[in-house]
Amino acid sequence: MAQPAAPATLPARREYGGQEVVTLHTRGDIAAAAHHAIELLGGMRAILAGRTIAVLKPNFVAGRPARTGATTNLDLLAAVAAEVHAAGAQPYLCESSGTEFDDASTYTILGIADFCREHDIGMVGRVDSWTALRPPGARRLKHFSKPAILDDACLINLPVLKTHVVSGMSVAMKNLMGLLPREDRRTMHTLGIQQCIVDMNLGLRPDLNIVDGSVGQDGDGPLYGRQANLGVLVAGRDSLAVDLVCCRLVNVDPHTIGHLRLGEQQMGRRRPHLLGDEIAPLSRFELPQVKPLYRFAFWLMYPLDYPFARLTGTHLCTALYSTGLVGTRPQISAEACTHCGICVEACPLPNVINLDTLQVNPRTCQRCLLCYEACPEGAISVKGMSGAAGPVAAHGTHGK
Repeated sequence: MAQPAAPATLPARREYGGQEVVTLHTRGDIAAAAHHAIELLGGMRAILAGRTIAVLKPNFVAGRPARTGATTNLDLLAAVAAEVHAAGAQPYLCESSGTEFDDASTYTILGIADFCREHDIGMVGRVDSWTALRPPGARRLKHFSKPAILDDACLINLPVLKTHVVSGMSVAMKNLMGLLPREDRRTMHTLGIQQCIVDMNLGLRPDLNIVDGSVGQDGDGPLYGRQANLGVLVAGRDSLAVDLVCCRLVNVDPHTIGHLRLGEQQMGRRRPHLLGDEIAPLSRFELPQVKPLYRFAFWLMYPLDYPFARLTGTHLCTALYSTGLVGTRPQISAEACTHCGICVEACPLPNVINLDTLQVNPRTCQRCLLCYEACPEGAISVKGMSGAAGPVAAHGTHGK
């Protein structure tokens, strides 16, 4: 659980110099905070710098709603899209889910197609055209691809402030991985995720980062950690500077996070200049406690995927999770279930829950856990999620 906040570790504002980073209380209105942050950073017209397309990159790693702290709040996305429209440009959404999840199912669960139609946001969808990158100074990820739409577009990065069982923290720098093809993401895991995140950021430089800290997660993030309910928004042009501020806001030493430590060593030291609200450090984030055996097994999936994908045409990670033998998955108790059908109604996808057999199909289930949250009898448990003994565990929050 979160510990009481330690004494302030953020340096006083007058000690910062260089990159501007905005910190704001959301006060229950993340859209208003986003508009204010953009204004403080010079306005959307200055950010667009004459470009007519803005690519919005949220965090939709899986179909878990924003209230869980796993995905980007749609109100933030709508506010940024409105700013882009007002500045005379067209916003496009470009994002892919985590390797073990299905993109189309993730978008269905989150209601992205209807949302984009409502707010006149184009959807890049399946990327068919890529631009090859070879960032100078890259040490491991020496070449990778980005969506070709980014060649002449403004890139706006919209991550969530949360932990990650592999990278420690997943904020602005890590969030860019969702733009890369799965083969390049496999390479990043194989060659060493921390250095590869730095290498990726040498080739991908967002024009604006706005971090959704309205909720967020700590513990076993990025999907099944504890809700943080932070009530903050952090924004800036420089991804590394933004991440450093985010870490300090949640009492995490950024130099304990590999890609942030390496980033300052290889990309230059950052001394952010803070704008906006004075925000004392919030709850102390607990970083994931990952056992070495789990870390090795998770890493091993990626080098093994090279021959597996060549032989089968699918990714090993996807195949393993679809067996139901590994990963987080809901299970129904025959003793507690009353066959009311509320879980089936709550599930946005077809052919997932069979009320006759009380089985959850691992091939169609995307582990959004909406059934788990909806069950009035507490008959659904979640295997593989730390502390998930019942619905209350999934809704635990941090003190401020």
